[in-house]
Amino acid sequence: MDLLRYLFGSSKRDDFADRLLRRVKDAGETREIRYERDAYQFRFFEQGELAGVANLGNIFNEYIRLSSGERESYLTRIARAILSHHKPIPESFEDAQCDILPIVRSRAYLEIDNLQRRLEGKPRFELPYIEVGSHLLALPIYDLPEAMRSIDPERLSQWNRSFYELMETALENLDQIKAVVTTLDERLFLFRNQDNYDASRILLIDRIRDLPVQGLPVAMAPTRDCLMITGDEDDVGMQLMIDIAKQHLKDPRPISLTPCRMTGEGWQTWLPPVGHPVHQAMNELRLQGLSTEYREQHESIESVLSESGRKGFVANYYLFRDLDPRNLYSYCVWPECPYALLPKTDIVVFMDQHHMKPLASGRWDVVQGILNPKLEDLETYPPRFRVLNFPTEDELRQIGSIPRFRL
Repeated sequence: MDLLRYLFGSSKRDDFADRLLRRVKDAGETREIRYERDAYQFRFFEQGELAGVANLGNIFNEYIRLSSGERESYLTRIARAILSHHKPIPESFEDAQCDILPIVRSRAYLEIDNLQRRLEGKPRFELPYIEVGSHLLALPIYDLPEAMRSIDPERLSQWNRSFYELMETALENLDQIKAVVTTLDERLFLFRNQDNYDASRILLIDRIRDLPVQGLPVAMAPTRDCLMITGDEDDVGMQLMIDIAKQHLKDPRPISLTPCRMTGEGWQTWLPPVGHPVHQAMNELRLQGLSTEYREQHESIESVLSESGRKGFVANYYLFRDLDPRNLYSYCVWPECPYALLPKTDIVVFMDQHHMKPLASGRWDVVQGILNPKLEDLETYPPRFRVLNFPTEDELRQIGSIPRFRL
């Protein structure tokens, strides 16, 4: 390889995108394809109008984890998945219903794309879904051998079916698929059938209620191919859940590291109470999962600002560990500028950007209480707030400074 090209030329991500783009074209894609480097996407256009988007981040992360002998077949499979949009969903519900299944994803799965569309002045993707706790969502899809196709409201209208009728069909189909449940010491129960629908089995409420857990069922779905269930009164079971979840920290297609608990009202986002033996470890997993989602959200916002030429400060989501008692916290830094988009973090640091020193630091609830009139909730997930004015000196004094906190 030319050394200058290696040092200053395209990155591995760019090379992968170029290879995949050529593979998709060779496979018969007729739409115009534009590679958006900053957003790391393919954007497809028909007659000058945007006709689809393929996000490359997770695909690339899966690709680099494969051996050299597996990569060619993977590229072919992804190209076929991208081309699956040419395969029509049946016009008749009766013809489609056997292939309708539910998927469970992080709320960020839809919310990040919709926030990007809002910033671009475009309408939201109107895909109906149900919430699973406050951090997951479930929706029906049409299952193809190469890909999963979303079902929009127009298709529901064409089929003369409601969203809830479609979800009922999806759940019935999922329940009929044979799935093995394994267990560790009769404390942790695992769905790991590698069929892309293990996380979806969190929706099979009756099956989960039949599991002999101690207390109320607690679930975590770190990836689409792993669902874990234990009981909220089983400290050992929850520790086993944490140990396995840590193995999925770098999975290229994560769902969520935040647990939820089944109550009489369904699944609720949940953490063991402060002081519980596994509270700190579970909270750390939650923060690490949020960190990934915030990074993807940040990249999406930055790409819109870059393309539009607009300026604005988009705060990053950081994690730090206190020296004593070694707890993990999240924080963001707001340098002295009038406009900012802030993630919801445990701590907000206000910085004098000329002298690079903190002017104040406060916990989120304190900052929100003092700056509430200036904070505008963007109503997205993960949560982010717009602020148009940097705090006054009096507001900074009220916020104060957190002892022992160091950047």
